[in-house]
Amino acid sequence: MKTRLQFKIFVVAVFFTALLTSPGFAQKYDGTKATVKSAAVPANVILQVKNHSGDLKISTSAVNNVTLNTKIEISGNSKEDVDKVTAAIGNLKFVLRGNILEIDTRFYKNMNTINNRSTITLLNGDKVNIKDFKISHELQIPKSAAIELDNKYSDIEMQPVDGPAKFVIYSSKLNAGDFGGDVSIESKYSKIRIEKIKGNAKFDFYDSNLELESSNNLTLKSKYSKYIIKKTGKAEIDSYDDKFNITELSGLNLISKYSDFESTSALNDLKLDLYDSNVKVKSAVNASFNGKYCELHLGDIADLQISESYDNNIYLGNVKRMVVGSSKYSLYELSAVTEISMNDMYDENLKISGLNNDFKAISVNGKYGQLLVNAGSVPFRTDFKIKYPKVTLPENLKISKQIKDDSNLELVTGDAGGTIKINGYDMKVVID
Repeated sequence: MKTRLQFKIFVVAVFFTALLTSPGFAQKYDGTKATVKSAAVPANVILQVKNHSGDLKISTSAVNNVTLNTKIEISGNSKEDVDKVTAAIGNLKFVLRGNILEIDTRFYKNMNTINNRSTITLLNGDKVNIKDFKISHELQIPKSAAIELDNKYSDIEMQPVDGPAKFVIYSSKLNAGDFGGDVSIESKYSKIRIEKIKGNAKFDFYDSNLELESSNNLTLKSKYSKYIIKKTGKAEIDSYDDKFNITELSGLNLISKYSDFESTSALNDLKLDLYDSNVKVKSAVNASFNGKYCELHLGDIADLQISESYDNNIYLGNVKRMVVGSSKYSLYELSAVTEISMNDMYDENLKISGLNNDFKAISVNGKYGQLLVNAGSVPFRTDFKIKYPKVTLPENLKISKQIKDDSNLELVTGDAGGTIKINGYDMKVVID
């Protein structure tokens, strides 16, 4: 009986020893540390900041001084490990060489996390076991400073700066005020909001979102991203599967696959090289297009040059001049025209709702398509040479030449106005 009792006591003791030494009951050590690093800097200072740990707030002042305030709250398995981490925080890189100040907020080489517990290898090679930590930084800089920031896995809050900025951002959020100079941003998996960029903007985005109030000119390379921009100058965009909403811009050069672009702006210059993309703008003075499988809503156009169109739907307003090199399987709908030349049409559908009072000419060379024109009261002439024609014209047109057999038609009509000239094969022509 005594032996059994001793055995039970032994089992209970072993159980509680294991329980108390298990991870859930291991002793917990907490620590906090705040550090301040500061340096007087020249007026033309360039800040090179690497931040891969902790949220970052950047404020500005008129003083030529840079101050970094860092705070860490940490929980670890031992006091020794906690002390090692807090000591590492005090050794963050903060080095001024000439007019370049280098700042690096990372205090470890790598970190492995399993079941909410992290093994961290510090920069000096020590390994520590940490349950949890929270680190944040506040950086005060001269408003005139130029800043180069490499940021990962954290949020950035930034007050307006006058100098230029260059950012590399990964899996982060950036909320920034105005920039007085040029801005360059490389971004992956991030969300960015910027007020005004008074200089030029250059972006390289991948799976990121941008909200921008305004910039000067914009150069952009992008994949899988979304943009809401209120105002920019000329935009040079290389896009793949993106969505753009730019309220106002002066010009656009867009190379795109699988993207959507929309603007309510009247453009001076519009250049489109597209594949399976959609573009909508208010109007353009000078425009050019080359593309396949697209839908365009371009509004009024003074001059439109189309080098090659394949299976597109093109909707236009008042067109003063349009020249098409080669076009297949496309739809064109125009509100009114002055002059059109379509040199090589194949199975096209061209619908023109009206002729301008200064109408000059419509010239079409094609096969298997149709031309529908509502001429209204605007006078016009015709000059047709069509094999296998299907032609409907107003009865009051004066015929000056007509040669017709079972499969061919040569027809010249009218005595005033611009000329509608067609050289076609198996085409339908209806003019009202």
